[in-house]
Amino acid sequence: MRIIRWSSPILLTLLAFSSVTAEEKPHVTSAQVTRAIQELEKLAQKQIQENALPGLAIAVVFQDKAVYAKGFGVRDTSAKSPVDADTVFQLASLSKPIGSTVIAELVGEGKITWDSKLSVLDPTFAMFDPWVTREIAIRDMYAHRSGLPEHAGDLLEDLGFTRAEILHRLRYQHPASSFRSHYAYTNFGMTEGAIAAAKAYNVEWENASEQKLYRPLGMSSTSSR
Repeated sequence: MRIIRWSSPILLTLLAFSSVTAEEKPHVTSAQVTRAIQELEKLAQKQIQENALPGLAIAVVFQDKAVYAKGFGVRDTSAKSPVDADTVFQLASLSKPIGSTVIAELVGEGKITWDSKLSVLDPTFAMFDPWVTREIAIRDMYAHRSGLPEHAGDLLEDLGFTRAEILHRLRYQHPASSFRSHYAYTNFGMTEGAIAAAKAYNVEWENASEQKLYRPLGMSSTSSR
């Protein structure tokens, strides 16, 4: 399963109000938050009633506290399993800054840098051009400047190819631009950058995410699997 792409029809909505110190006058009051929550509930219920989406969950954080968490609709249209405050959602491309945070932690430990070459970290990976294979770094994948066409590999996933198969087949993909000359959004380019970074520590990416971010933050229901 790809670690950074979302295909679920279920929407997760997160509303966060800025926290303030005791000395500051709050820009948002508790009464305003309460009224906003009431409007959010109406909006969520309307979306469900109009079949805009099968289910969603809303969390409201105010002054560093979760003051509201509730699910609406269903997470399975066949079994009619309800969405609740503890339903786990896929995060789509919101997982990209999360993954970047994990890599930043790995970089901070000193074995790698953002400019570490994938050919050193993961010798099994290759691009179409042998020179690019030798030179491409983690930074290039996360900056979307590898030369791969936009969304390279996504259709293969839709056809049922595994993550490993797709990453292997990227070597047959003709570049859409020269190396480091253009931006082109590629999910699987970032995936390879993440996998290569974790390999420097002899761990799978999923385990690195858990060890470096989720577990220290007490995020026991979160995973990159």
